[in-house]
Amino acid sequence: MLPKYYGIDALEEQFCYLRSVQDTVMRILFISTHLPSDFSTSTQGIYKRMAMFVDAIKEIAQLDMLFFVPPDTELSTEAIAQTERDCSQFWQTQMNLYLCPTGIQQNSRPKWQQQWGGIFNFFKQFSVSEQQMQALETCLSRKPDAIFVHRLSSMSAVMLTQQALPPIVLDLDDIEHISFMRQIRQPPTRLRTLLYYLQVPARLWGELQAIRLAKFSFVCSEGDRRYLKDLWQLPSVITVPNAIAIPELQPITKEPTLLLLGGYYYYPNINAANFLIEKVWPYIYQVMPEARLTIAGPEPHHLRSYNKGVPGVEFAGFVEDLDALYRRSRVVCCPVLSGGGTRVKMVEASAYGKPIVATGIGAEGLAMSDGKEFLMCDNPKAFAQACLELLRNSELCDRLGAAAREVAIRYYNHVNIV
Repeated sequence: MLPKYYGIDALEEQFCYLRSVQDTVMRILFISTHLPSDFSTSTQGIYKRMAMFVDAIKEIAQLDMLFFVPPDTELSTEAIAQTERDCSQFWQTQMNLYLCPTGIQQNSRPKWQQQWGGIFNFFKQFSVSEQQMQALETCLSRKPDAIFVHRLSSMSAVMLTQQALPPIVLDLDDIEHISFMRQIRQPPTRLRTLLYYLQVPARLWGELQAIRLAKFSFVCSEGDRRYLKDLWQLPSVITVPNAIAIPELQPITKEPTLLLLGGYYYYPNINAANFLIEKVWPYIYQVMPEARLTIAGPEPHHLRSYNKGVPGVEFAGFVEDLDALYRRSRVVCCPVLSGGGTRVKMVEASAYGKPIVATGIGAEGLAMSDGKEFLMCDNPKAFAQACLELLRNSELCDRLGAAAREVAIRYYNHVNIV
């Protein structure tokens, strides 16, 4: 069960009441900008969290799903019907699927000029076309009992509509303005990049307005909930942690292997991999040349070192068999330097019982302590030394891995969270 301080009691009472007064099955409209492009490879944290909510919603309601998709998405009747079948199979529930292009057009102006609109207007940062508004209103005409909005990027149309709205549940996941500022700070630093700081007030305003419009808003860590509740005095913010299905415990291999797992189309993961390969790995390889580093996950070609033949580094790409990947990995690295919320890769490695070395941001928001469930280092040399210690010290690996798995089972079990 979730701890009481997560603030979930009011949500449970609300939905129990709705179910008790309904003569028919509830209908919930789920809105997102993150339609999986390939269901066989959509295993990243954002899709795990989405699946967690779909699993919960399908137990209490019929599901309508509206996805705002890129303009080049195939939207023929046959293509939409096939995507609906794929979604139903992927999430193991029947649904009504609606797809609408975002209407984002290629902008020929210089990037610094494109930033101006977003400085003064939140809705220029997450723009909404007339077609998207019409798609939302079509879905609203089906009289959903509630709307579930997946992340802030999906909220603009809901905030702008003039239609009467049922209760709204917003999953922020990350606190968007914090994640945005952290990303701006990442190198390379250019003037046009620093200009994005001017968009932060508008993004903060939009985020606060979205939370106030929602009946309930979800974040993935108790620290984020306290920040919104105490600093901004926002009501009805609830902690719903990221979660995974708990796998079988994996033994600690004796091979000196390190693992970083992520999708390298996502800037925080790109920055993390560059940091690990370029600043941490040289120390490790110099001391222990027999060590190996596996960079696993889709689109590794975005990394600077991908084609440089770095000694001891393997780019594995997408790996379907996670059990086998973790079985041959002794230590898991989470050198994340930006982003928000919590890292599913930390939760997953913990569930497998693996020892972890992480940065402060990598471990942020989790019920885990430095030295007890993982080792925390932000300095490249210290990070390398922690990895080397785990590669040599099996007793420490066993102790950290067992403690981390216990936390994962207690707080981040998919079944309990659903």
